[in-house]
Amino acid sequence: MSEQARRVRPEAVSPMLAALRTGTRDHHLALERDLDLPGRIRTRADLAAVLSALLAAWAPLERDLAAADWSGLRLDPRLGAATGLLRADLATLDAAQPTGAPPLAGVGWEDAGVRFDTLARAVGGRYVLLGSALGGSVIAPVVERRLGLGEGEATGFFRRSGRAPGRDWRDFRVALTDRDWSPGELAEAAEAARATFTFVGRVAAPLLRAA
Repeated sequence: MSEQARRVRPEAVSPMLAALRTGTRDHHLALERDLDLPGRIRTRADLAAVLSALLAAWAPLERDLAAADWSGLRLDPRLGAATGLLRADLATLDAAQPTGAPPLAGVGWEDAGVRFDTLARAVGGRYVLLGSALGGSVIAPVVERRLGLGEGEATGFFRRSGRAPGRDWRDFRVALTDRDWSPGELAEAAEAARATFTFVGRVAAPLLRAA
C-alpha cells in the first residue's frame, strides 16, 4: 500500500477514532502504570491475581455494553467479548474466580461513573475493551516465556485465543466511519472511554495491591 493510501485510510481520518485517541491518551497511560503489565507477573500466582482482577472489571463492563442500544450501528452488541477467556484462563491455573460484585458497591453505570446510555457512550466503552487486545498481544509472549507456558496457556485473554481481534477492530472502525457524528457525540464517546479506563483501574488496581 502506498504512503498516500495509508494516509487516507478510514482509520486515519475517522473523527470518532481521532476524538477517542486524543481524549483518552492520559487515562490510557495512567491505567498502564497502575496495572504494570507484564512487569508484575513473575509467577503463576501473579498471573492468576491479574486475571482475577481484570475479570472483576471486565464482566460488568461487557454486561452493560451488551445491554446498550446499538441500533445506530451495524455491530454485534458483544463484539470482542472476552470475559469467557478470563474465566477459562483462571480455570487453567486452577485459580478461584471472583464471586459476587467487584469491590464497588452496586457496580453499574450509576456507581462506576460509566454510562452507556447513548450510542456514543457505548462506542467509547467498546473502544477501550477492543483496544486492550493490542496490548495483550505484546504481554502474552512475555508472560509465556517468563512462566514457561505454552502459547495461549492461561494467556487466552491476552491473545484473544479463538477470537479475531483484527477483524473485530476493522468492523468497529468501518462502522464508526460509516456514520456521521456530532461534536456532542464525539465528546460523549471520549468521556465514556475515559470513565471506562478509570473504572478498570478503580476495580483492578486495589485487588492487585491486595494480592
